[in-house]
Amino acid sequence: MKDDLISSKKIETSEFKNLLNQLGITEENLQEKISLNTLRNRWKEIVGPVFASHSEVYSIQFGKLRIIVSHNAYKQELLFLQNRILRQSGQFLGRGVVRSLEISIGKLAPSFASSQLEVKEKRGLEGKEDLIAILEKETDPDIKKRYLEILQYL
Repeated sequence: MKDDLISSKKIETSEFKNLLNQLGITEENLQEKISLNTLRNRWKEIVGPVFASHSEVYSIQFGKLRIIVSHNAYKQELLFLQNRILRQSGQFLGRGVVRSLEISIGKLAPSFASSQLEVKEKRGLEGKEDLIAILEKETDPDIKKRYLEILQYL
C-alpha cells in the first residue's frame, strides 16, 4: 500500500531545479528567505526582549539587513547595537551574509505588534533581569557602558 503512494522513481536534481524555477524560486532568493527566517527566529536573542518587541527584521538583500522599528528611540538604540547585530548575524548566517544595516521607523507587522501586547510590564528587579542577561552577553565595552547607564536610570 505504501509503495503505491511513494513512487520508486527518484527525482533528478535538474527536474527539481526546473520545478523550483517554475515556481519563481531561485537559489539566491531561497537563501535570502532562509537567512531572513533564521534572523527573525533569533531576533530576541540578538537584540534582547525589549528591543525585539519594538522592532522586526524586514528583509535581507545584497548584504543589507533592513530593520523596522516602532519609534525613533528604538532606532537609536539599535544603532548602538549595530556591531553586535552584525557580529551575531555572522554567527548565525555565516560571515559576509549581512554586511550593513538599514533601520527605519514604521508600522510593525501584525504578528510583531501582537507580540508587543504579550510583553507584560515588569517592575523592580524583575524588569531589570532581562537587561542584566543581555549585559552579561555583551562584549563591546561601549555598549556595556550604555546598558549600565540605562540600568542605573531605571
